[in-house]
Amino acid sequence: MAQRLPPGPRLARLVQACNWTYRYPQFTGSAHARYGPTFTVRIGGLPTSVVTTDRDAVRRLFTGNPLVKRHGNDLLRPLVGEHSVLTLEPREHLARRKLLLPPFHGERLQGYVRLIERLAAQELDGRRSGEVVEMQPLAQALTLDVILQAVLGIEDVALRRRLRRIFDAMINPITNVTTYIPQVTRRAWWNPGTYIYWRVKDRLDALLLGHIAATRADPRLAERDDVLAMLVQARDEDGRGLTDPELRDELVTLITAGHETTATAIAWGAALIARHPLDREDDAYLTATVKEILRLRSPIPIAAARRVLEPFPVGGWTIPPGILVIVDAYGLHHDPTIYPEPEAFRPDRFLDGAPEHAFLPFGGGAHRCLGASLAQLEMKVVLRALLERFELAPPAPGRVSARRRGVTLAPRDGGRVRVTRRETPAAPSPAAPAAAATR
Repeated sequence: MAQRLPPGPRLARLVQACNWTYRYPQFTGSAHARYGPTFTVRIGGLPTSVVTTDRDAVRRLFTGNPLVKRHGNDLLRPLVGEHSVLTLEPREHLARRKLLLPPFHGERLQGYVRLIERLAAQELDGRRSGEVVEMQPLAQALTLDVILQAVLGIEDVALRRRLRRIFDAMINPITNVTTYIPQVTRRAWWNPGTYIYWRVKDRLDALLLGHIAATRADPRLAERDDVLAMLVQARDEDGRGLTDPELRDELVTLITAGHETTATAIAWGAALIARHPLDREDDAYLTATVKEILRLRSPIPIAAARRVLEPFPVGGWTIPPGILVIVDAYGLHHDPTIYPEPEAFRPDRFLDGAPEHAFLPFGGGAHRCLGASLAQLEMKVVLRALLERFELAPPAPGRVSARRRGVTLAPRDGGRVRVTRRETPAAPSPAAPAAAATR
C-alpha cells in the first residue's frame, strides 16, 4: 500500500496551533466529524502529525515492540529536562522505568493514604457551610504537599512554601503553548519573552539539586521511606545509580505530572459530582467515579505521541516513517460507539472495568504514566473526604467549560462548588487496598 497521509484541516499552522492549544475538544471533534477517526494536522512548530482514535492502531502503538517506535516527547524537554524518563530513548526509558516503578505500586501506595487523608482534612475542615470553594487551588496545594512530603521527603515547611511558589509561577501563558510551538520557549538571547520562565526554572533546579545533595548526605537515608530516598539508593543491573542531574529531571517530571494533572482531575471531579450527585458512595462506586471523571474530563487530552520509524498502517492509510502519530484520548473517551451517551456523567459504566485500549487518561503501553495508581488513589481519598464532610452543589447553573492551564485542560471557573456541611457526617468508607486503586 502506498505511503500517504490522510486529509486534515487546511488552516495555517499558527491557526491550527491556537485551536489545538485553546479549543482542543472543538478542533479535534470537528476534524473527526469531517475526516473520520484519523486525520493530519500541522501544528505550529511541530512536524506534520497524524491524529487518530483508531483502536487497532492504538493497540499496535501500545503493544508493539517499544524499541521500534520512538516516543514523541522531545518537545517536553524545556519542562522536564534532558534526563527525564519522558524524553529518554526507548531502551534507556525501559531501564529507567524499572528503577522508578517500585515506589508507586503495591504496599507502598497504601502508605500514602494516611498522609493524603491528613492533608485533605487540613484543607477541608476549616471551610464554612454554604461557602463557595474553588477546588483547583485547594487541590493544587494538597497534591503538591503530597508530592513534596511523599516523593521528596521534605520536612522543612519553609522549603515547601518556596517550591509551591516556584511551581505556581511556572504555570503561565508560555507553558500553554510550549508543547506545540517549541520555538516560543527556546532559551536564547533573542528570545527575551522566556526570561522569567527560565529564571524560575533555574531557581527550581538549584533548590532540587541542593535537596538531592542533602538527601545523599543524610545519615538516616536508609530509614527514610520517601521516593527520593529510594531513588538515591536504587541501582540498575550494572550497579549504576542515578546522577544528580538525572534525579533532578525525574523529580521535576514527578512533580509536574503528579501535581497539576491530579489537582485538575480533583477539581473536575468536584464540579461534576456537584452537578450529578452520586447514587452511592461506597468504595467500588467511588473507584468507578474516579474513572468516569478521568474519561469525561481527562486533564491531558492526548494519550501518546509516537514518531514511527517504519511504515505504519492506520485504517486505509499507511503513514510514512518519521511522522508523529498522536493518540487522541479525548476523542476515544467521547466516542459514542464505545461509551454510549458520552457527554453523560455515568460512573456505573466502569463498575465492570474499562474497555481495552479506549480508557487512556494515563497513556498506555511501556510509556503509561508511572504515577497513575497514585493519582487515582489521591482522587479517591480526597473526593471521599469531601463527600464525608459536605453536600456539593454548583454555585451557578450550567455546564463548566474547559480552559488551557499549562499542559492540562482545567475547569474554566477553577472547579467552584458550594459546600454545605452534612448535619450527620457520612460514615467513612474503609480505605481500599492499594491494589484496588490500580485497576
